[in-house]
Amino acid sequence: MTGPATAAQAMGKHTMGEHTMGEHTMSGTWLALVPVIAGAVAYGRAARRLRARGVRWPWRRTAAAAAGLAGLLAILTPVLTLTPLMPPGAHFPVHVVRHLVLAMLAPLLLALSAPVTLALRTLGGDARRLLLALLHSRVVRVVTLAPVVLVLEVGGMYAFYLTPLFAAAGREPALGLLVDVHMLLAGCLLTWYVAGRDPMPRRPSTRTAAVVLLLAAGSHDVLAKLMYAETLPRAAGGAEQVRLGAQVMFYGGDAVEVLLATALLTGWYARVGRRLRAERRRAAAQAPAGSVPAGAAPSGSVLDGSALGGSVLDRSVGSAAAVASDLPATSAGSGRSASSRVG
Repeated sequence: MTGPATAAQAMGKHTMGEHTMGEHTMSGTWLALVPVIAGAVAYGRAARRLRARGVRWPWRRTAAAAAGLAGLLAILTPVLTLTPLMPPGAHFPVHVVRHLVLAMLAPLLLALSAPVTLALRTLGGDARRLLLALLHSRVVRVVTLAPVVLVLEVGGMYAFYLTPLFAAAGREPALGLLVDVHMLLAGCLLTWYVAGRDPMPRRPSTRTAAVVLLLAAGSHDVLAKLMYAETLPRAAGGAEQVRLGAQVMFYGGDAVEVLLATALLTGWYARVGRRLRAERRRAAAQAPAGSVPAGAAPSGSVLDGSALGGSVLDRSVGSAAAVASDLPATSAGSGRSASSRVG
């Protein structure tokens, strides 16, 4: 016989951990929406201000900012995080998806949008000086050291999922909100360090950034395997949903880290290309008129990357003909023969 009590028991199969986890996802969400919306408005106004000055701001950066902020809005909107709307057994996997967006995907998109660069181009007076002082402050120099970046990113995740902090964050909304803020800021720090488009006090080399990314990715995978093998965190629900959440973390984290690696390599490729073009312009400006700068490929050559046509062949034939004309009459025939062979 099925009655209200039986239905309540069926609904009660969700553990206390699931219930508090749902409360955690709702904790402070309306408050968290305020800075996200304010950031979207500020970014849009700054981009419009640049366009009004006739300065082009890349549309890809605007699109990245819109996507990152939309992702944050989606996971922070209370109606999308209500526990009763989730099917049984989906609470922890949904929490992990939320974590991947909050701590990995949204920070990557925001790092690619270069908000600091946009602010430096649009702010003036005291606000710009304050931002520059912050970027060159000792605090920023410390937190952008590779070991500190890894400890804040990886250490925070291990502490949250492998200790009683997970259950405590579910019981205390203020603590849950603090954990969310840490996850977001740590993710922004990692993505800014590895593939950010903004200026840094000490920009790491591509090799150093790649090593940091590999260490972070390996640590994420180890964490997901520990959660799967030990069914951690205990307060997240039944073994099946904990293991499903661990699988989501493993494969979803790998997907985001592949995107992060792609952003790192495309940034490196763009920097190298800009440096080579700047060196060629400098060499061309310093070289005498009519000469080819040392280390620069002649215009129209294969190294210069221009289309192949008859210009290279014409110059070769012309050079051979000039040599032949300077030879004595007795060897002019051989010169003409050589010229004809080149032609």
